[in-house]
Amino acid sequence: MKKTDELSIQSTALFAKDCYRDKQTRLGEDLYAHCKSVARQAEQIAHKFYCDLRADKLPENHHEIIAAIVHCGFLHDVLNVSSCAFEHIAESTNVQVAAMVAALSRDFRLIETKRDVEFRGRLSQSSVSAQIVAVADVICTASEARRVLEAHGVSKASLVKKIVAQLDGDLMAVHAAQKYYVLRLYVHAARNIIGDIGKAIKVCKQDAKMEKLALHTTKKLRESQELDPPKMAARSKARPAQKRKSRASKTKRS
Repeated sequence: MKKTDELSIQSTALFAKDCYRDKQTRLGEDLYAHCKSVARQAEQIAHKFYCDLRADKLPENHHEIIAAIVHCGFLHDVLNVSSCAFEHIAESTNVQVAAMVAALSRDFRLIETKRDVEFRGRLSQSSVSAQIVAVADVICTASEARRVLEAHGVSKASLVKKIVAQLDGDLMAVHAAQKYYVLRLYVHAARNIIGDIGKAIKVCKQDAKMEKLALHTTKKLRESQELDPPKMAARSKARPAQKRKSRASKTKRS
């Protein structure tokens, strides 16, 4: 079996790119770019996580574990979106990385509610390394959701709301955060982003409601201002004729 520190990030990145091809996330972002961001974020969390551990708790192979986390970050969505099997990932990397990817993959044979429950149950029992990648994925996805909401407004509000609700549920399954301070900080940061998105969705919906109300109340005014030119010309011609008739009727009376 290949040791993780002997694996090449470049070869894993190429393997991931080939699996993802031109696929997109649910938010319409490039999937490979998303997974690359997750790998970077997971590496950052992992470095801080192991730097914070006491010397007697620090694993001797922690550099190898961090490398496995980075490889998993690149590949964490492969089983979800491609026909690639566990064996292909293990062959391209090793069994340790493949097991982490499997722990972070949803079973799409189940309906959505059961799928989330089953996934979160497995995630809560998975290794700290897998949970680090899960937190990195939530942070990156939430950041993308915030950008999409800022760019598209209320038209994407329902989709963003559904995605961040799922992310919030996934964070609850990161049980390692209860034990490790650094991981708890990153979970808290992810929840802050989700909270900001929730507030932004409310503002978007309120703005859309006010705009709709303003359009409704000014509808008659706009309709009167947007009359056809022939009608305007007919009205301007009718006014002098009406004035002449009124003058004639006055002279007859006098």
